Amino acid sequence: MPFVKRYMGLGTDLDGLYKAVVKELQGVKELNVVNELKGEVNGRPFRSVTAVRRSIPRTFVGALREITATLTGTSEDFIVEVHTGAWFSNLAMPGVEGFIIAGPLGGIVGAGASAMVAIEYERKLWKRIRELVKENSKKELTIEKEEHFP
Repeated sequence: MPFVKRYMGLGTDLDGLYKAVVKELQGVKELNVVNELKGEVNGRPFRSVTAVRRSIPRTFVGALREITATLTGTSEDFIVEVHTGAWFSNLAMPGVEGFIIAGPLGGIVGAGASAMVAIEYERKLWKRIRELVKENSKKELTIEKEEHFP
């Protein structure tokens, strides 16, 4: 599920921020950066990076499959979008994916334990992105300069 934040009035070095996000993803040994896009959308600079998991984990239900981070806008008004994908995250009934793979007990263990992997990594990455925004901005990051879109 994508999560979006808008940052305003910070004078952020977007190239530096983008490079720092790419470096952050490259630093995770389980991930492999497979795609980087740079260009313009409606006259605004656009940068995107996608990293995928190097291998299928042993207990792969809910485990991180891929992550895409996108920056769009100018140094004074930009949006950061992060999208994480998880194995079997599109099934309708929770626990069914584990049942299919490992039987009834696996559904309980698999859905509960590994489903946190993608969610936890996304939270960790957002915390790090916020730190990187602070590091690459000329002005102080305050609550008024940050807007969340679930």
